[in-house]
Amino acid sequence: MKRSASVPAEVVGGDRPSGTDAFTVTHVGGPTTILEIAGARILIDPTFDRPRTYPSGLEKTRPPAFGVDRVGAIDAVLLSHDQHDDNLDDSGRDLLRKVPVVFSTPGARRRLGDHVTGMESWTSRTLKTSRGEIEVTAVPALHGPDGVDRGEDGEVTGFVLSGTGVPTTYVSGDNASVKVAKAVGDRVREEYGRIDTAVLFAGAARTPAILDNAPLTLTSDRAAEVATYLDPRKVVAVHTDSWNIYSEDMESLVAAFERHGIGARLVDLRPAGKTQSLR
Repeated sequence: MKRSASVPAEVVGGDRPSGTDAFTVTHVGGPTTILEIAGARILIDPTFDRPRTYPSGLEKTRPPAFGVDRVGAIDAVLLSHDQHDDNLDDSGRDLLRKVPVVFSTPGARRRLGDHVTGMESWTSRTLKTSRGEIEVTAVPALHGPDGVDRGEDGEVTGFVLSGTGVPTTYVSGDNASVKVAKAVGDRVREEYGRIDTAVLFAGAARTPAILDNAPLTLTSDRAAEVATYLDPRKVVAVHTDSWNIYSEDMESLVAAFERHGIGARLVDLRPAGKTQSLR
């Protein structure tokens, strides 16, 4: 397997023993998801608040499937960005301080502190766990239409997980661009081989206050287009529920994947809280 040309730094995660090589996914709500992969438990974009309206105007409409008290041991957090409540809420911020490793953007490190590892695109870190190593690579994401520059508010990252015995996994983050996702896929195929699993943030998130209501995450049709191009074995779709910003839901996503002839690849994690094996 080819590896990234960047020189990975080493980050030591938890020493929690793991008894299996399970590859499972648990959806908590919104973008918040737990991956158990290669002996590690990795949390994506923690949001555990109860329903409420935030000063930003974002509204959480559903509670998480379970609270922080039921999350269990987490080896690392993949935080696509910290600027928006639907990706990191108050409970999520509290949780970050208790997690051994947090990977995110350089801006998140500046805002949240040194316990966050800020990563530029196409740089890598090695997450060491009790079962081995996972290479975590930050990859580009665009939080809006092609060509837009939202400045610091739009800084966001995706991730690729890879390594010996690690199913190569792409986490898109809040990316709305098919072009960007395809470019990531091309480079990942060149350096790591086929993507095994793609975790796509969908829901066509929109808000009238930003970019004239343009989608800030993948629409259902664009998610299906990305999945068709990337050709992963499985697609895990998140970021379609629990907040007032979504203009499309899981049902529209299922329909789009069926239209593109790839419905069998889509992992449907309804209801929230469901854990499913990706083997």
